[in-house]
Amino acid sequence: MSEQQNISQPNIGNKVPDFELADMDMKFHRLSDYNSRRIILAFFPAAESPVCTKEMCNFRDSLNQFSNLHTKLIGISVDGPFANKIFSENRHLNFPVLSDYNREVIKKYGIVMKDLGNLKDYNAAKRSIFILNENKELVYKWVSDNPLIEPNYDEIMENLK
Repeated sequence: MSEQQNISQPNIGNKVPDFELADMDMKFHRLSDYNSRRIILAFFPAAESPVCTKEMCNFRDSLNQFSNLHTKLIGISVDGPFANKIFSENRHLNFPVLSDYNREVIKKYGIVMKDLGNLKDYNAAKRSIFILNENKELVYKWVSDNPLIEPNYDEIMENLK
């Protein structure tokens, strides 16, 4: 299998690529379905891992603030729908957690983290935050090459105000 061309990340001010991903009940969601809403796309490397759990629970606890700012949160990982369902149920996540099981979206967004941990050829999402305006244009992005680093939650909130 040949190495796919490395795709660059979307730039601030540009429209982001649309996608269609399955949720934990295998119902498909398109980014374009969320019209007239600001969106936070929170890509995370692995369901139930310590840092991802802390991050997604922090977002869960901020949902009322996001809602008051007319913003929808969507979590995305390369884990399958069944793993995401267990993760969502265990952590009482009350926002969509979508599965990029074929890794197409992390390639489109230029956030492929190769060889997660010591797992050769297991590519996951880099921990990343993309905030989109109502027109699906990128207004904020944060991407970490280190899966142990959490995003700056205060900075995210400031960018929503």
